[in-house]
Amino acid sequence: MHRFISLDHVGKDELLYHYTKCKSVQSILKTGVLYATRSSFLNDTNEMAYIIEVAKKMLKDVKNQDYVCLLDQQIVATMEDFARTDIFVISFSINPDDITLWAEFGESTGYNIAFDAKSLIRGINAHNSIYCHGHVIYDEKKQKDLIYHLLTEVIASKVGKPFETIMDEELRHPGSPDFKALSTKFRSLMGVYAMFFKQKEFAAEQEYRIVFKNPNKSQICFREQDGFLLPYIKIRIGEGKLPIRGMTVAPKNHVDLARKGMEVYLDYLGYHVPIELSQLKLRY
Repeated sequence: MHRFISLDHVGKDELLYHYTKCKSVQSILKTGVLYATRSSFLNDTNEMAYIIEVAKKMLKDVKNQDYVCLLDQQIVATMEDFARTDIFVISFSINPDDITLWAEFGESTGYNIAFDAKSLIRGINAHNSIYCHGHVIYDEKKQKDLIYHLLTEVIASKVGKPFETIMDEELRHPGSPDFKALSTKFRSLMGVYAMFFKQKEFAAEQEYRIVFKNPNKSQICFREQDGFLLPYIKIRIGEGKLPIRGMTVAPKNHVDLARKGMEVYLDYLGYHVPIELSQLKLRY
């Protein structure tokens, strides 16, 4: 976990839900492997541009306009740094039955797997290097506050001088090493927060992300999706039985065989967990 980033993590006995298609459920149960997708191929293609927008709004809270001019350059440069970084993400939700997630990831006819959150993260971390994980943040005010605190308190403390001192030195002597250290760290950590800041319109997803950074090129795989190639890496969950606590059948998948077939398959693999039907009622 990145020690400079402030994220809320799963608690004891909390569940994480992974919405996916039937074919993917079968693969996960059989192999114990999840796929982490490259960040630039996630459902919200505006994520990096969004955090730049939030950061620019944050600058309005900085009263010294000379500071604002210096920091604005670093915020824009964040885009360039992020483009050079390979970030891969596995997405979960704490929402057990959401129509948007069914439509997007389960095609309304899939399933969602309920994992014991703590056990899942321990299992993944035993085989893979997790860069960071946490709940996605949708509240813009909280996002701005986190960026401001990161810049003026956390990173400045790491550099070893008050934020105002670092900025004043740069204004007097452009190219100061302390400002360079502050801006470099700021751009790097903005790239991390970009993975956990989303617009309020996505809040219903209640997403939880596990992030992996710069895997070896040999680990990167590709699969076809909707006519294009999707880059991903394979993430082993652990050894033996997966920490599954239940499964839910999608709202359009309520034929008897959808539930019964999964019950038989889980029993065949040695899992004895409840399989529920979605409580959402759809006409078509």
